[in-house]
Order: sequence, then C-alpha cells, then structure tokens
Amino acid sequence: MKLSLTPLRGLAAVALLSLAACGGTADGGTTLKIGDQLHALKSSLDVSGEGLPTDYKIEWANFVGGPPIIAAQTGGSLDVGWMAETPLIFAQAAGSPVKVVAVSKTIDGGGSPYSLVVKPDSSIRSVADLKGKSVSFMKGTVLHYFVARLLEKQGLSLRDIKPVQATGFGTGLLDKGSADAITISEPYLTQALDAGKVRVLASGAPPNTPGFFYLVASDAALADPAKAKAIGDLVQRAARATRWQRENPSKAAPALAKRYNVGVDIAEKILTRAPAQYAPIDDTIIAAHQDEADLFFKEGLIRKKLDARAIFDKRYDSVIAAQEVAK
Repeated sequence: MKLSLTPLRGLAAVALLSLAACGGTADGGTTLKIGDQLHALKSSLDVSGEGLPTDYKIEWANFVGGPPIIAAQTGGSLDVGWMAETPLIFAQAAGSPVKVVAVSKTIDGGGSPYSLVVKPDSSIRSVADLKGKSVSFMKGTVLHYFVARLLEKQGLSLRDIKPVQATGFGTGLLDKGSADAITISEPYLTQALDAGKVRVLASGAPPNTPGFFYLVASDAALADPAKAKAIGDLVQRAARATRWQRENPSKAAPALAKRYNVGVDIAEKILTRAPAQYAPIDDTIIAAHQDEADLFFKEGLIRKKLDARAIFDKRYDSVIAAQEVAK
C-alpha cells in the first residue's frame, strides 16, 4: 500500500502546537526563530545553562514533527529547526531551501528514544509477523523510515502492511485495537514499558535507524551574516548542552520530568536510554542519510534519486568538534 504524504504547507497548519516568543528583538539586534518539538531543544539548553545567548535573541515555536518545521522555514517564518533526519529526505526531494548544519547521533552502544511495540499478549513475535497487519506511524518522520527499514530487512515493504497514520502520542491506537503495532516515542515509551502495557518488537537504535537528530537552517538565514554567526553560536551551545545532559543525567532529570510531567525516575531512564553527542558531518553520516533516501526512492515515496551530500552544510564542523573535547 502506497502512502501519499500530506503537503508540508498543510502539515504546518495542523501540527503547530504553539508559537510563543521567548524574548523580543532589540533595536538593531539579531533574532533567531527556532522550531522545536516538545520543547526538547529549549529544555536541553536551559537545564545545562546554555539557553541565554548574550548577543542575539531567540524566539521559540513548538511543533509536532519535522515536516511542518521545514514548511515554516520554507515560508520564511523560521530560521532553524530541530528534528530527526527523515523530513530532510522529503525536503530535498521537494527543493525546500534548507540545509543540515549540525548532527547529533546516538553514541556507540546507545539505545533509542523510540520503538515499535505491540501489546504484551500479541501473537506478533517478530517483524516478519507484521505482514498483513496494521502498523501505526507518523508519515514523513523518522518513524516512517523506521518501519520501512525494518520491513526491508525482512524482504517486505510498506505495501505488505496496512499503514495507519498516527494521530497523537501514546498507546491509544494500540489500546483501542485500531492498530496491531505502533511506533512510540519518549516519554510514552518508558512510561508504557514501566506499566507493562507494551512489548518491544524492535528498537530504533542503530542499525534500525541512524539515530540522528539534525539542526536545520534555512538558506535565507545562512545567507544573512548576523544570523549565520548566531547559528554558529547556537550549534556550539547545543553540542555543549547535549554533552552536559549525557554526563549529568541525574542533574538533568528534574527539568525533563517537569517538561514531560513524569516522575524524576522515569526522566532519568529516558536520558540514559539514548545518550547522544554532536559530531562533525563526515562520510558515515552522509552515507547513512543516502541509504535512507535510497530506500524511500525504492518505495516510490520520492520521485527522484537524491544526492545526500547536497543537503549538508559543513561550515560549523570545527566548532562542533571543539565542543566535544572542551571541558
């Protein structure tokens, strides 16, 4: 069964949770408008002490999924967005004016903030058992690729299942029997596992997905010298914040617990499940992105074969490398 992707501009209209300014623009100053998801990037910066730059302002907007963030960047209302890698496949295929400027990846041996799960008593015991079954995921996101990748490894494709568009978070579709298997992300994953409500069929950890999160800048912002400089500072702050959270999960947990409205113990489990670090954009990152693009081309979900190198801008690689070694 072939899925048609909702146009990015339409997604932007329905998926925007809130657009709240967190600081205005000083006369003659620079403001970066950043698209976040579940306040994840902002919270990471704030809890690590990296959330208050001195020579530019930040305005935050909160979205569900990367596609509407890219739509907002294309429309000129956002400068930077935070997302997993999959939306960039469709952005490049559509000619969206954006570039990946920084990459966070799961450290070797780390887990994943998302999984494919079933009910504990489900007869589905492996990915191969999904043939003919209903599987829920959000189209155009990394969860879309996650399912496609798992199926491909079993000699199957998205045409061998009944795709169900995820309409929210949590286990609702599974609880109601509207899907036989669902993709689920944090904090709902850890909560459902602790409550014994789900059984993991497959983790999103590498090699099932690359384990990437991207900072994505609009071409317009990168062409503006003041904004490009501010983006460079943001990249450094994000790298330092990610390292701080990885090295101090118990200190970071209370802030995450407040953000997700969960217990501190759950928050610490979330932080330690998928430790990450920022890394320069090297050939391994580009190759993993290319593999993903090639799979979507094979599935017929994009119409042309892409050159993944064209979506990356490496100008901030040196500052990213410096933040991981700096103490």
